Amino acid sequence: MSGMELYEANKILRTVKSALSADGYKLPPSADADGLMMLLDRLDPDKFLAQKIKHARTADKNSAAYNRSFHYLAFFRALIAVKNGMPAPVTYTSAMLLHKTVCGDLNADAGKPRAAELLTDGNAHTDPKYIAGSLKSIITKMNDTEIAPTISKEDFAGYLSHYMRELLIMHPFDRGSDFTLRLFLVMFSKLKGFSLLLYRSTPSAIKDAEDKAFKTDDVTPLYKLFLNCLSYERPTAPSPARDGAPRTRRELARDLRRPARKNNEVAAVQQPATARRQKARGRRKIERGRIKARHSLAAKNIQAQRAAHRAYPASRKNRGRRIAVRHAHSIKRRQNRQRAK
Repeated sequence: MSGMELYEANKILRTVKSALSADGYKLPPSADADGLMMLLDRLDPDKFLAQKIKHARTADKNSAAYNRSFHYLAFFRALIAVKNGMPAPVTYTSAMLLHKTVCGDLNADAGKPRAAELLTDGNAHTDPKYIAGSLKSIITKMNDTEIAPTISKEDFAGYLSHYMRELLIMHPFDRGSDFTLRLFLVMFSKLKGFSLLLYRSTPSAIKDAEDKAFKTDDVTPLYKLFLNCLSYERPTAPSPARDGAPRTRRELARDLRRPARKNNEVAAVQQPATARRQKARGRRKIERGRIKARHSLAAKNIQAQRAAHRAYPASRKNRGRRIAVRHAHSIKRRQNRQRAK
């Protein structure tokens, strides 16, 4: 796995996560790691999601659990869709297939244009009978857009903001429409030589810019948003082909044990380490000898000081006794002389 491959996988993961978070849905913490493993071909998406799809289909379609499962599955399907990309030029069919890929696990009408009239905060979306024609017209204009570096980032952001406004008014799909449209623009931008990195803006800023474009026809916030999120696409080298099919998490966990080293590799690693340990052991032994000598000298000095302290009071005491004895003897001799007279 190269550093560039990991960079691209992380970029896709963060972009798709921001596109989903703009609708107010929060993913569990484990989704990041699982999504990254899936993008790096270390995790089989069909095996990983099969049990979750089966469990979600048994839930009530109006329940919060079903809604969470829908967006959880759409997140992983979107990762694979963005990674695989979209063939050029963009077509009406490719937009329908994108929605079916992302939302088709739990939505039987995925990949079909919206069939019922729809209002959002009192504002009407495009009549269902005009959706197919309007979408084809917008896609024709999108394909006429020039490719970088012929077109500047500022001009492309202007075109992109107007395309997004028309798509938001159209609301071509019944469920997961806004999320699919964001992914559609991300993949379209890549075909034109740009990377639309939605994670450079907050989810609330993305939603506010879309609401203003839909409700007030003001595309300025969308233009600023896209200008901030756009960057020129970095060329990446093709990743080497992997042996075998993607594996499940359980299969990966079995191979986490480090392989045993050969004898010559063990010797090559152990010999320098052994020499370093012997040198360190010799240095520690010398240092311990020096410390012991210092402690011994200090102990001798302390003993000498204590002996001198003990001897000093004894010499003073003996000297006073000798003086007293001599003084007594002199007094006795004086008395004897006086008696002799």
